[in-house]
Amino acid sequence: MTQDADITAFAEALQRITRYVRSRTFEDQNRLVTRVQWVLLRTIFRHPGLTVGQLAQRIDVRQATMSQMLDRLEKSSYVERRPSEHDARIKSVFLTKEGNSLIERLEGEWRDSLEAPFARFSPAERRNLVGLMQRLAEATQGEKG
Repeated sequence: MTQDADITAFAEALQRITRYVRSRTFEDQNRLVTRVQWVLLRTIFRHPGLTVGQLAQRIDVRQATMSQMLDRLEKSSYVERRPSEHDARIKSVFLTKEGNSLIERLEGEWRDSLEAPFARFSPAERRNLVGLMQRLAEATQGEKG
């Protein structure tokens, strides 16, 4: 298989896995947040205290769009903006107790959705897969074009 064919096969497999996880986690019509909101909440969960601008950069949206997204999440009591310790004009974003509970529950759901497919691999194969994915993720850092 050529490198182009490998990349195409990898991308297609990644899309199928992503669709699978999304369908198991977000297809419920009564879902409290959208997939994009979940990505934002996960980012805040992993990096509490980022500014609106930093979040916009990480999610790759305009700062005005990020502000609108945060407005909706604030109205739902999932996030709060606090003045920065260094400059009161700058707002840092944190999850509320409700936001933390929600993200922990949703992350549990998507982890559960991968439990059966992951069980098809031996422990060594899982470690290898995770290691390769981490190496690929690290190789893509700074490659944003």
